[in-house]
Amino acid sequence: MVHGLWTGWILEHMFLSFLLMAHFSLLDFRGATSEYMMLIMDGKYERTFLRKTYAGQLRTHLLLPISAIFFVFAYSILQVYASLSPIVNIVNVGTSTTESYANVTDIHDGLDFSLHDDVVYSFNIFSVKFSSDGRELVAGSSDCSIYVYDLEANKLTSRIPAHSSDVNTVTFADDTGHLIYSGSDDNLCKVWDRRCFTTKGQVAGVLTGHLEGVTFIDSRGDGRYFISNGKDQTIKMWDIRKMSSTVNCFRPRISNWDYRYTQYPPDKKYMKHPSDQSLATYRGHSVLRTLIRCYFSPAYSTGQKYIYTGSHDACVYIYDVVSGDQVERLDGHQLAVRDCSWHPYYPMLVSSSWDGRIARWEFSGNGEVSDLIDRSRGPIRSQMFRVMYL
Repeated sequence: MVHGLWTGWILEHMFLSFLLMAHFSLLDFRGATSEYMMLIMDGKYERTFLRKTYAGQLRTHLLLPISAIFFVFAYSILQVYASLSPIVNIVNVGTSTTESYANVTDIHDGLDFSLHDDVVYSFNIFSVKFSSDGRELVAGSSDCSIYVYDLEANKLTSRIPAHSSDVNTVTFADDTGHLIYSGSDDNLCKVWDRRCFTTKGQVAGVLTGHLEGVTFIDSRGDGRYFISNGKDQTIKMWDIRKMSSTVNCFRPRISNWDYRYTQYPPDKKYMKHPSDQSLATYRGHSVLRTLIRCYFSPAYSTGQKYIYTGSHDACVYIYDVVSGDQVERLDGHQLAVRDCSWHPYYPMLVSSSWDGRIARWEFSGNGEVSDLIDRSRGPIRSQMFRVMYL
């Protein structure tokens, strides 16, 4: 079992980082592309099973950013990815008997998220996630909406007009699949209860606190707490029991600032929203140019006592959940770290950067974050820190 977990995790990150490192622009890729470039926008490895085959159109996406997630299907590894279109694709990237070669030999089955009565124009998908049982997908889009796709029925089941701007991130709150969290460029985090849709698009609650757009949300998995990364250069922790039914107050606005082009104004760094509902705020990392991810550390090995995130300043930051202290700053890259992943069982962490490298960080014996070895000097020569060039 352990061998299977390890193999799956390695395959996930090799594939994720292979696409991530191809060619880059230092801008948010919604408005820019790079020649022969494919960019993974998101990556997850899910250990779940489906008793369903999928049919659809074969579509390829070149010169476009991609949001992707993985899950296991009868000893196969399936990837679901979305690009700057309303199509989400499923492809088998490896089985126990067949090896996939850069997806050349695989069929990409397309799920068209625009096949809904309320859709009047095309849109882009920025985030896509599996439910914990692998039966549904939830997606966030550029038409300010959330979409839910039933994989067993092979049809789109819900379109929720959710925000007033791009929905950058969505996720299921827990294993039940009833609650969905969303974050948007309208600076709001919202909670949606699918059991209580008495009115179409009726939100269960709104959480106010970010001063700029929300780039990513990660759920603690208990249906109560989650964290969000924001363009205001903060991570915030939320308790949905504190949510309100409406937006209480408009945020202070930083005029003419765009996270894609300029640094965050230093004098605004500690500005606080007058109606901030968050439980805690974590500062130190940098969220610029791209939708940087943040996560809770694994429950199995750390008890979720840490929060970790990539950063535009080429580092990985680790914060203590309770105190908010920055306990580690992993400095081993040369360009922005967009994504990172803490192994669910083993004492190691990987990060992928726009410098074209994957960095593997290993812990010492007792497994405390404070014992993480910082190999910022000469990572190629380090025996404990492996860098793979793609």
